[in-house]
Amino acid sequence: MSKLPQIEKTLLLIGNMLFPAFIFAALLFGFYISHPFLESTNQVFHISFYTLAFLGFSILLYFNKGTPVFIFLGITICYVLINFLKHKYQAEYISSTTYISLCTLAPLNLLFFYYYSPKHLLSKKNAWVLLSIFIQFAIIEQLSQHNIKIGFNFNPDSTSLNFVASILFIITLGNIFYNAIRSGSINDYCIFFTYLSIMMAFCYSSSPSGLSIFFCSAILCLISTVAQNIYNETYKDGLTGLDSRNSYMIHAKNFPLKYCIGIISIDDYDKIGNNFGKRIRNILTKLIANCIINIEKDEQIYRYSPDEFVIIYKSMDKNESFERLETIRRTIASSLFQYSPRRNPIKLTVSACIAEKKRSDTSSFEVLMRADKLLRKTKAFSHNVTSKA
Repeated sequence: MSKLPQIEKTLLLIGNMLFPAFIFAALLFGFYISHPFLESTNQVFHISFYTLAFLGFSILLYFNKGTPVFIFLGITICYVLINFLKHKYQAEYISSTTYISLCTLAPLNLLFFYYYSPKHLLSKKNAWVLLSIFIQFAIIEQLSQHNIKIGFNFNPDSTSLNFVASILFIITLGNIFYNAIRSGSINDYCIFFTYLSIMMAFCYSSSPSGLSIFFCSAILCLISTVAQNIYNETYKDGLTGLDSRNSYMIHAKNFPLKYCIGIISIDDYDKIGNNFGKRIRNILTKLIANCIINIEKDEQIYRYSPDEFVIIYKSMDKNESFERLETIRRTIASSLFQYSPRRNPIKLTVSACIAEKKRSDTSSFEVLMRADKLLRKTKAFSHNVTSKA
C-alpha cells in the first residue's frame, strides 16, 4: 500500500517550519535580551522595515505576482498608522478609537488576504479589494468622530492589544496553523509566523523596540514566502518537490550524447479531479510521484505538466529504459493508494512511453515530442500500458 510514511510527514513539517521559525525566534530572543534598544538601533529597524517592504513589493511588481501583495500592504498600513497614532496621541494612543478599530480589523483583513490569492497583481479584482481597504479607513474615521470603539480590554493597562482583537488574532493564527499542518507548505508556515509577528507587534506597540523588531520579523518571513514561491515556480514543482518544466528546459542543454526520455502520464487525471476534488487529486499525484522517486532514485525526474512526469535515462538504450518504465507502471498498477486514513485505498494506473535520442535529433525537444505524440495516441485507445516511440 502506497502512503506517506509518518516519519516523512514529520520531517517535512519540521523542515518547512524551520526557516520562518528561526527568523521569528531570533528576533524574539533579541528583543527580550536587549530591550529597550538604543535610539540608533530603533532607527535601523525602522529604516529596515520600509526598505524590506519596498523590496518585497518591487519583486511582486516585477514578476506580476499578486498572491501576497495585500499582506504586504496590510503590514505596511498597520506599521504606518501605529506610528502616526503614537505621534499624535502619545501614550494615550492605546485607548484611542482609531487604534482599537485598527487592532480589531487587522486580523480580519489578514485572514481574508491569506485566502485571497490572485495569480496576477494587475487585475480588476485587486482594484476592488484595494477600494474596500479605503472604505474601511472611511468607516474607522466615522467611528472615531462618534467615539465608537470596536473592541474592549478587561485591563487596558496590561497590553496594547484589546480583548476582541486578541481573540480574532488567535482564531486567525489557529486557522492558518491548522492549514499549515495539513499542507506541510513552507508558504503557510511563513505566513503563520508573519501573522504571529504582527500580533506580537501590536502587543508591544507601546515600545519602539517591540514595534520595529516584530514588524521587521513579519516582513522578513513574508519575503521568504515570496522568494520560495518564485523559486518553486521557476525551478521546482511546489506539490511534489520535483524539478519543474522550466528546470527541464534549462537542463536540456547539458544532456549527454546518448540518452532516453521517458514520459509517465497519470491515467484519468481529469476524472480523478471530478470524482475526488482537487485536494485529493493533489495528494494522489504526490503519492505517485513518491512511488516513482523510490524506484528511480538515481535518475533525473521532472514534473513536466500536472499529469505527466519526465525521466531522463542517461547512457541507456531504448530497451533498458523501457524495462525501467515498465517496472514503474507495474508497481503503480499493483499498489493501493491511501489518500485518507478514514477512506478506503484506491487503485491508480499510469501509461508510459520511451523515446531514444537519434542522430537526426537536433534537440531534446524532438525526442520528447516523439514520445509525447505516441503516448497521446496510445492513451486514446488504452490505459495502463508502456510503449516505445
